[in-house]
Amino acid sequence: MKKMRGILRSIAKTLLVLVLVTGALSSVFAQTSNKTSATIQLAVYVPPILTLSVNFASGGVTQITGHIGNTPGTYNNGFELRPNSIFTLGAARIVSNLTSSYSIIIQSMNSGTLKNQDSGSEIAYDLLIGGIPAARYGDAFRVVSSIKTPRDGIELPVSIALGNIPPNASSGLYADNLLFNIMAN
Repeated sequence: MKKMRGILRSIAKTLLVLVLVTGALSSVFAQTSNKTSATIQLAVYVPPILTLSVNFASGGVTQITGHIGNTPGTYNNGFELRPNSIFTLGAARIVSNLTSSYSIIIQSMNSGTLKNQDSGSEIAYDLLIGGIPAARYGDAFRVVSSIKTPRDGIELPVSIALGNIPPNASSGLYADNLLFNIMAN
């Protein structure tokens, strides 16, 4: 019984302290009826985003294929190579929130030529991204941009443009492999 009274006293004291603290806090808040304002500054970090996806290339790698003349067998690969023609390969989607410029770099296995694997004949081509010719640097093409895109990006057509086809170009299948990449400058 004595033990029970001790516990009841402890609980009573704790409740008394809680009542006093609550009363003190409410009187403090009641006394500060003057309105004050505070400025809060929020800073949010937005990471840089720069991506390139190509709808006709798996993992950014594709083979472009065309032919001159009749090709034996059933080739489901490409287009007839005609002088002064443009062939659309597909589209590239770019997403960028960079404030600086970036480069789209397309590496060509055959240094910007379609090559006949049997005869070794080559046909040079230009690469167009969004209708703009990419600058040629050795075995690669490059387009520099600083366009900030909407959140879902922008889609640009990717094409190759042929000039004159050399008169000594042999009939057959022509191909080149391309690797698409994007990087901040």
